[in-house]
Amino acid sequence: MNNPEPTAFHLPEAWEPTAVDALIEAGEYLAAGFLACDGNVTERMARGWRMQIEHCELPAWHGEALYPAGRRSYFSQGSAIQFHYSSSMTVNRSTLNKRAEESAVYAALRDSLGVYPVPSAAIDSDLTLGGANYTHSIINYGRVLRKGLVRYEERVQAGLAQAEADGDSEAGAFYRAMADTLEGIRVMHARTLAYLEGLNPRDPSDRASLARLVNALRKVPWQPAETFYEGLVATNWLYYLDGCDNLGRLDQDLGVLYERDLAAGLLSEDQGTELMSLMWSNVDANDGWNTAIGGSDINGRSAANALTLACLRAVPGHRRPNLALRVTHDAPAEVLEAALDAIASGSGIPALYNEAAYYRAVEAAGLGIRPEDLPSLAFGGCTETMVHGCSNVGSLDAGLNLPLILSQTLESHLSTATSYSELEDAFQADMAAAVARMASGVSRAQELHAEWQPNPLRSLLIDDCLEVAREFNAGGARYNWSVVNVGGLATVTDSLAAIRELVFESGYITAPELWRALQANFEGYGELALRIALCPRYGNDQPAADEIAVRLTEGLFGEFKRYTPWRGGRFLPSCLLFVTYTDAGARVMATPDGRRAGEAIADSIGPVAGRDRHGPTAMLRSVASIPQEQAAGTLVMNMRVNKGMFVGENRERMLDLMRSYFAMGGMQMQITVVDQETLRAALAEPEKYGDLIVRVGGYSEYWRNLTDALRRTVLERTEYLV
Repeated sequence: MNNPEPTAFHLPEAWEPTAVDALIEAGEYLAAGFLACDGNVTERMARGWRMQIEHCELPAWHGEALYPAGRRSYFSQGSAIQFHYSSSMTVNRSTLNKRAEESAVYAALRDSLGVYPVPSAAIDSDLTLGGANYTHSIINYGRVLRKGLVRYEERVQAGLAQAEADGDSEAGAFYRAMADTLEGIRVMHARTLAYLEGLNPRDPSDRASLARLVNALRKVPWQPAETFYEGLVATNWLYYLDGCDNLGRLDQDLGVLYERDLAAGLLSEDQGTELMSLMWSNVDANDGWNTAIGGSDINGRSAANALTLACLRAVPGHRRPNLALRVTHDAPAEVLEAALDAIASGSGIPALYNEAAYYRAVEAAGLGIRPEDLPSLAFGGCTETMVHGCSNVGSLDAGLNLPLILSQTLESHLSTATSYSELEDAFQADMAAAVARMASGVSRAQELHAEWQPNPLRSLLIDDCLEVAREFNAGGARYNWSVVNVGGLATVTDSLAAIRELVFESGYITAPELWRALQANFEGYGELALRIALCPRYGNDQPAADEIAVRLTEGLFGEFKRYTPWRGGRFLPSCLLFVTYTDAGARVMATPDGRRAGEAIADSIGPVAGRDRHGPTAMLRSVASIPQEQAAGTLVMNMRVNKGMFVGENRERMLDLMRSYFAMGGMQMQITVVDQETLRAALAEPEKYGDLIVRVGGYSEYWRNLTDALRRTVLERTEYLV
């Protein structure tokens, strides 16, 4: 069903100063800046963003080596108009309407912004599995650390002077917005220093820690960082300013400084690990996202360094960041061992990535990534493929619920199909139609996103926006593409395998009777449910099932290649269900694989939980059989193993499983290490296991944060033993 086109919106006239003051008094800083300006949308958003960070409350310092620390508060202080790194300015209509009943200034604000567009509404609601017009990204931390923000000021002023000389009003407006953004950063930085310099802790160690922090912040991020600590302080400060999204290739940005300080005796390995643990705590506290480590350098040699090891050693006790280890053919043994230790700690991180396969996949997708930018390949959010510091990736822009599409196909064609191939062809056609609707909706959403939701900080700090004088969401980044979710492959594969065997091959049941069983949610069809369980299942290296998965994905992934997103690039298939696979299943009737109505769909590109019965090698062979390199957005593959797999000689077996899967073309694997007994106890008494961490469909999560339905799906996964 189509959503209505977002309401047409026209920029209001700039408000009078007294009315703007009333907004400031009400704490609506973003709206005040937006409405005080009489420029275009980009200028207004920059002014609003600037006013927000010039007035927002600063978080308290509690002795940490980094500032800020803990939960962010810059952009979420109860106002009706807020800023988010993905959706830019957002209007909380219920809050706005409620306050407008009691306040004249809010009534005026409602009249001005109450119909501010929501671009995601352009995407059909049944095509939003996992996201709609969402945009994770990675600012260019490394460039700031090397050059300092002072260099950005010089670039902005040079661009503005050139635009004025050329009479280019559009470019002039862009550079004025960037100048406003920089001024906001300068004021925020000054506020930060003034607050910290005004503290007088009693404890001598706190005084020393504070003095070190203040000395670093007097320099960074305006001037280049010269030590690892300065670099980490700058990175952390910018991370909060961006809204705590992704850190990207952090070990590459800071690795040289880290190793230099180790060699000079300015830092010990234990101190480095402690600082990285604090950074991870900040990411964790803010539900932050991805950090990619390891991988290759521009010459094809391993880029893993001492900081890579510190990142891994700091993992225990954290569920974030969603650490992504790029595994290379020459990955140092100590890095792989540290990765195994981190995974075995129960954190579920790092996830393991086959770098060579990703390189082949992005080349096959025709993304035009320059060879010198390949080392910057990173991931955002759960694990959406992007390039650090110079890309704008819709992640996730939309999502296809394959079991929902299958249920629609079965309603229309199951009872009339004369052969299995006819039914499968009908399903392929329905998937193709869904991809076409998705592409149209996403492109329209991207167009609206560019028109109404500029992002000032990312336009400043992501290449090549300043060079081309184009806003980030309008296509200013060097690389633009769209990652789209594909959910429930194993569910539909097992369903089609059951239909082929029971209806078209053995004649065990007629198509009309099977449809009645599905409508009845298998009530009164207990014998049928038992027979379905004997049919071929994806994840067991059974060609009868795996060949269906191959055909479905070849056809589906091929459809993605037919369309180009509005912002440019390609549509990249992915499978990133994170915690959405239970909600996705709630919308779907019973399916022919025996799944009851409302139950979860498959949680990743792997088998339906618990149906892989022939061991890990068979499971990995099934998953590797599908054309993974046609899905460069990332196909998440969940495994659950016993902790014994990480002890003694079994560690090498675990590495062999990874190497074998990667050799077969597998691109990514993520591992939960928790035994069945612990999970059963945690399900019965979740309050006692609040800090238990498990991998869900794309990242790690605390047990306490999962619904009971999600907890049960983790318990149902096959546990691979020694």
